[in-house]
Amino acid sequence: MRKVHILFLPVISGMLLSLPWMFPALGWVLLFAFVPLLMADSLQLRQNESTNFSSSFWLGFTAFLIWNILSTWWIAYVSLMGMLFITSLNALFMSSVWWVRNKVHRKLGSASGYFSLIVFWTAFEFLNHHGLLPWPWLTLGNGFANAVKVIQWYEFTGVLGGSVWILLSNILIYLAVKNLSDHSFLKFIKSVSFALFVITLPIALSLYMYFNYTKKGEIQNVVVLQPNVNPYTEKFSGLSSEDQISRLVSLAESKITDSTDLVLAPETALPPLWEDSLVIQDSSLLPFSKIIQKFPNISFIAGAITQRKFRNGEQISKTARQSTDGEYYFDVFNSAVLIDRAGGVQFSHKNILVAGVEKDPFREYFSFLPNYMLDLGGMNGSLASGKEPMLLEDLDGRKIGPVICFESVFGEHARQLVEMGANYIVVLTNDGWWKDSPGVWQHFGYSRLRAIETRRSIARSANTGISGLINQRGDVVAQTNSNVSEAISSKVKMNSAFTFYVRYGNYLGWISLLLSGMIGIYLLVYRRW
Repeated sequence: MRKVHILFLPVISGMLLSLPWMFPALGWVLLFAFVPLLMADSLQLRQNESTNFSSSFWLGFTAFLIWNILSTWWIAYVSLMGMLFITSLNALFMSSVWWVRNKVHRKLGSASGYFSLIVFWTAFEFLNHHGLLPWPWLTLGNGFANAVKVIQWYEFTGVLGGSVWILLSNILIYLAVKNLSDHSFLKFIKSVSFALFVITLPIALSLYMYFNYTKKGEIQNVVVLQPNVNPYTEKFSGLSSEDQISRLVSLAESKITDSTDLVLAPETALPPLWEDSLVIQDSSLLPFSKIIQKFPNISFIAGAITQRKFRNGEQISKTARQSTDGEYYFDVFNSAVLIDRAGGVQFSHKNILVAGVEKDPFREYFSFLPNYMLDLGGMNGSLASGKEPMLLEDLDGRKIGPVICFESVFGEHARQLVEMGANYIVVLTNDGWWKDSPGVWQHFGYSRLRAIETRRSIARSANTGISGLINQRGDVVAQTNSNVSEAISSKVKMNSAFTFYVRYGNYLGWISLLLSGMIGIYLLVYRRW
């Protein structure tokens, strides 16, 4: 096959990999999306062409850059340079994994190469959930977010289990294609049979779990608000705080009944607040206090930018800001705020901040970065993060796990909240930055994954949508359309049982990281990498 034809194969893989992030019903395409790329590598090797860094790496980079751009182009609505940076960097990391896997293949044989692909890629995705620039958006297992009936077993493995399943399926399908092209019909039948077994067994198990799962726990009646405030033209300028609060209150009153337990509003729904003992007297909170007086069983949870002063003698953080008069230092947080019927106010701060938007991790090296960060209502610059996940608790002892925006992409974060005792999870977000793009429904789908992993109901409030309520099987019980002002209500169940994933976390990631290190050491010491 001519070289130009070989280069066309990674383009096909890149397009196939992106389909589940472009069309929500196409997750199944991932089961064979790597096959053209594997064929390209094999063809180069057969033709005795150079298989050094430049060949294997660039085949992978072509496929993965296409995947990243087609799947997450909508980041450009916030920052074109940010989109180009994150897509190129993520493609670079993926290509490096592909290249290292190719090295193992040539040094230790095809079986070791296929095994290392699974191990190295899973370790990469695990590491992509951590570090200064975490970006797990395109974790392979996320591609089935809108096919919850076939991934109920994520309660045992988390999304990394889905990634392992996808990679193994691709390898087996590729081997079947290879055996057919080599006219090895007996091997072809064996490889097809094994591939069908690996693909269908998890699906059959999942369907059994789905139709036999019994939703657990006491019922909570939740009202979810979607105020639909445009973040570019209204949220931080153009629409006063009073008008925004009035819109929230009007939506809440349209759905609240005597049986309502919780009202949920989105990220930064409230104007900035100081975290002090008199916060309940803040004028922006008085309308909510009046509703609570009328319906005393209700608690409110809403997002807000909050500010906390440092006390005398307290160590000043790296993210601290100085007041204009120079008298004190304070930190700024992206927070979830709970207001209860007794007038109490609780705060839970966002732990996982978005690099380049809420934090500038390389401030000491790139002093210009703050100039390009998103302005959250006059609070642009690095926000402070919470030290650890923190629950909110109403006066009846119900424990609620607050997840703010980007945090819903991280299964480990939701897992920690549940491990701490969360009976259900609330997601507060503002996806209006991405306008009417696939990023909106992609982000909504990731909440469905968190429901399956933890078996916790989820209430999700998004400023411009999609808002909704999700049960413990990942089913969408109720949801809004995007770009409408709407309130919805439904019942959620409060579970207290722990899944295997909640108990043991991302063990597949740790195992893959360990095996990757062992393979690397072996090659360096014994095979002279």
